[in-house]
Amino acid sequence: MSKFLFNQSGLLFLPRTWQRPVVLRWLKRTHAWTGFWGAMIFLLLGTSGFFLNHRSQMKIDTGEPVEVSAMDIAVLAGSIGDADALGKWAKDELGLTSEPRPPRGGPGEGKGGERRNGGAGREKAGDEARKAFLGKEHEEAEKIELGFNHPNGKVTVEHVAGSASVSVKQESQNFLGFIKNLHKGSGVGIAWILLIDTIAGALITMSLTGFLLWTRLHGSRIVGGGIVIASIGAFLAALWPSLL
Repeated sequence: MSKFLFNQSGLLFLPRTWQRPVVLRWLKRTHAWTGFWGAMIFLLLGTSGFFLNHRSQMKIDTGEPVEVSAMDIAVLAGSIGDADALGKWAKDELGLTSEPRPPRGGPGEGKGGERRNGGAGREKAGDEARKAFLGKEHEEAEKIELGFNHPNGKVTVEHVAGSASVSVKQESQNFLGFIKNLHKGSGVGIAWILLIDTIAGALITMSLTGFLLWTRLHGSRIVGGGIVIASIGAFLAALWPSLL
């Protein structure tokens, strides 16, 4: 079989000195073993990528996070003055391993996760934010809110500056939310990041070796070139309307 393959026209993008059966065997083994290494995670990334691709347009509902528990934890009044102090308190007190981040899309979100509640009815009076309630203006207390994302859920901590408590809330993800967070690298450690780097390398290797093997093992290169051009054209046609 290898003699038959070798007698064909050769690998299109390799030097003639490399046009030997041993090179073909090396390419086939590299392609196969890199695919075997990443097969399970390819399945996970493909499945989660499908759901992430449909999270805005043509949305497929994968379920919202479910609140597991919530409480107010007593702290010394005035002991937490900013977002950094709140993040340190949460990591020490709750044993959280991920880095804190300000919640997304919250009104009045400021630097470092500090927020001053507001939205409709909020007005500026000098440097202080004020809000109308029952027809009267009141100065609203400064609120700091941080989120600790993990693949299987999220912990949110909230503290009103100067108060003697921190509100904490834990939310849990279902399995589909879990694999989507793994895909995004949400709240994972350096070990997972390095593992996915090897999977990315496996995908690149499989793409290159697969392309070289195709030029060796299959027929008309005109047809192959047409498929490549058509795929690039479809990519550009689908993407172009969304570009600025």
